[in-house]
Amino acid sequence: MKSTIKNTLSFLVVLLIAAAGYFYWDFLENRPSIKDDPAHVTIKEPTDVEMKEVKAFNLPSALEGHQIIERPFYTLSYNQTHEQADWVAYTMYPFPDSISVKRKDAFRSDPLVDGGSATLKDYKKSGYDRGHLAPAKAMSISKESMRESFFMSNMSPQVGSFNRQIWRFLEAQVYKWSKESDSMYVVTGPVLESPLGTIGENKVSIPRSYYKTILRFKNNEITAIGFLLKNKKTKEKFLKFASSIDHIETITGIDFYHQLNDTLEKKLEANKEVSKFIQPIN
Repeated sequence: MKSTIKNTLSFLVVLLIAAAGYFYWDFLENRPSIKDDPAHVTIKEPTDVEMKEVKAFNLPSALEGHQIIERPFYTLSYNQTHEQADWVAYTMYPFPDSISVKRKDAFRSDPLVDGGSATLKDYKKSGYDRGHLAPAKAMSISKESMRESFFMSNMSPQVGSFNRQIWRFLEAQVYKWSKESDSMYVVTGPVLESPLGTIGENKVSIPRSYYKTILRFKNNEITAIGFLLKNKKTKEKFLKFASSIDHIETITGIDFYHQLNDTLEKKLEANKEVSKFIQPIN
């Protein structure tokens, strides 16, 4: 009798262990994948060429007396004379839209600018938009990056029909290109030579033009293009304003990629054809 009970108990223990193992295995097989959880997104690692070259052309040439302000998601050179950035530099990766945060306007003065940045009051009733240099969409990686994109040091007086049309369309295209790339490095800013005038108590200069220079990384290839657009309404498409980076350097006095290998720099900065930007330059 005792032997029968013992055998029965042993059988039940084995059965319970087997059942527990089955349910645990089922859990492992059917648990939600990390890939399905938008809070855990795998981001593509930079390629070898990116790692080597990003360090080399990390920032454009410094302009004497202008303050460099570094933030986690972008770096800028602030021009006190014109009360705005000479350039803003940032890297774009093909982050999935699932981690993109919504735009939340939070325009405010930049506390890191020595002597104070331009203010909201400067733009009030000026007739000009507070135009982003580093776009809010490009900074939608996190709430922090989105907030930081609204510092006034990242703003420049733009004609409303320019900011809301051709400039916005160009920003949208750059964002689309970033989705089709391993990464992109962008430097953007105003052309501050001979401004159209000033606005506000701080005399914020109204630029005549704006530029973007872009380096694109794709499959261990680097290509480049620039855009130079006048600060005014136009019916033209932004592709018409493609420019060589060499030309933009001549106009702005900024050496954008001065630490690149000379041969590579010469090849990249000479290109002004969008088709060669999208495809490798032979």
